[in-house]
Amino acid sequence: MNQEILNKIEDRGLGIPFIVKKDGETITSQGGETKKSKFSQTGTVLFESIGAVGGLKIDIIEIIGSNQSLLCDISEEQLIGHIYATTRVPALDNIWNAIKEIRTKQKAEIVEVEKPKEKFAPEFLDQLKVIIQDYLGDFTERIYQNQLKVQRIKVDELYEEDIRRFIFALGKAAGMIIGPTKGKDLTNKLLGKLK
Repeated sequence: MNQEILNKIEDRGLGIPFIVKKDGETITSQGGETKKSKFSQTGTVLFESIGAVGGLKIDIIEIIGSNQSLLCDISEEQLIGHIYATTRVPALDNIWNAIKEIRTKQKAEIVEVEKPKEKFAPEFLDQLKVIIQDYLGDFTERIYQNQLKVQRIKVDELYEEDIRRFIFALGKAAGMIIGPTKGKDLTNKLLGKLK
């Protein structure tokens, strides 16, 4: 659904739209597939930066470069971005309207199907911490506690979606210390505990 909308917007010649969810999932139009990892990194940097500032609500970010520019609409769970040629600035209203269109279509298609949520015991986080220790050593406690706070994890109200968000955040934070490859390996090992 999302990629279909993004492809239609790209077909209008407005540039390349993309969506980055807080858990790292990245969706882009067909023309943006080769830049997907860069869009993902952009999302990670923006979410981490906003989280680091704390208590500050940022809705829109615009970065104007000499050749390309970026416009992002940011919500708590995802950002919708658009890379476009800087020379297209007169079409900025059209680009902004395209971002609003994506957001509107997403809301229209979200049909909440309530499935029973499995609650995890706080001890499950201790199992994750053991794995993290193998990768981060002395940095474990600091990264672990920081991500608990940033991701607003309530250890007494722990559900799979919270754990997944926490795991992806830990992997990205760890990747800044031990490198992206080992960070991804850590993420995969932690996700393995959910299966």
